[in-house]
Amino acid sequence: MTAAATPEIAGTAGSLLGKTATAWRAPAFGMSGADRLIVTFSDGSAAFAKGATTEEIAGWLRNEHRILDHLRGTGLTPEVLGWQDDGTRLPLLVTEDLSAAYWPAAGAENPNGGTSTVWRPGDIDALRRTLDRLRRTPLPARLPRTPSWPGPQWPRVIELADRLVDLGVVVPGWLEAHAETLTAVDAAADTALDLGACLVHGDFRSDNVCLLGGAGEREARLVDWSHAGAGHELHDLVQLLPTLHLEGGPPPWQVCTEPAPLIARLAGPSLQRACVSEQPTWLRRVFLELASINLTWLAAALGLPQPVPERDTNG
Repeated sequence: MTAAATPEIAGTAGSLLGKTATAWRAPAFGMSGADRLIVTFSDGSAAFAKGATTEEIAGWLRNEHRILDHLRGTGLTPEVLGWQDDGTRLPLLVTEDLSAAYWPAAGAENPNGGTSTVWRPGDIDALRRTLDRLRRTPLPARLPRTPSWPGPQWPRVIELADRLVDLGVVVPGWLEAHAETLTAVDAAADTALDLGACLVHGDFRSDNVCLLGGAGEREARLVDWSHAGAGHELHDLVQLLPTLHLEGGPPPWQVCTEPAPLIARLAGPSLQRACVSEQPTWLRRVFLELASINLTWLAAALGLPQPVPERDTNG
């Protein structure tokens, strides 16, 4: 976000709400290509402003606005306060400010900068309740499939078998020995699963979640609905569980081991991303761990032998 764009965004947000912006700041974390500001107004209130920076992001923001509008009053999302999309500039969405909520992704500050995710007792239960409520929410009319539903993954993963062995993700020969089973289960996903049954968030992870309320009445709010769409009823849960395990949650295979085609299809991207050299070291490490988690989970779902090398725990 440029210095010139910042006051313009804050001023536009104020105009949409009939208020005067007096201060603004960027959120402390998040991974979005949109311009994002928390804007404070002269009456002491605040709001969150999110502005598109490209035509692609504009499309995502329009999708997000559509979903937030559909979910008004449900308590699943921040409430929409303002929307500008007049065709003369890129769209701007203004929603309630949730800065005072608990954000697990900002739960602990690291000594060298940044934050670590911290889930408090009861938080994961609140997440599960939120997912259950979302699954029961009626779909908007003519909602397209979520863009986070990938195409077939396992032919390419099998091609990367040697690379994944070198990275320590899988034992030698395992992918080749089970290639036929893995590719068949993956290929079945598009026809064996009901991919239009439910509204799914499509990017369900800790930095898109905040929690409100005390321990006995805690509720989750989901943000960044850019990739929301129609999908399988367990899409968000299966997408969440591997990263949640990295953050202290249960192993995915202890939560569910079906449907295997869904687990297979959503596991594929992490194995491919683990093989990408041109990424920050910390991110590469994350994808290596996610690849091992997903592979272990899929093996459990399919009744296959352990695929992940035993770790040396002696230092």
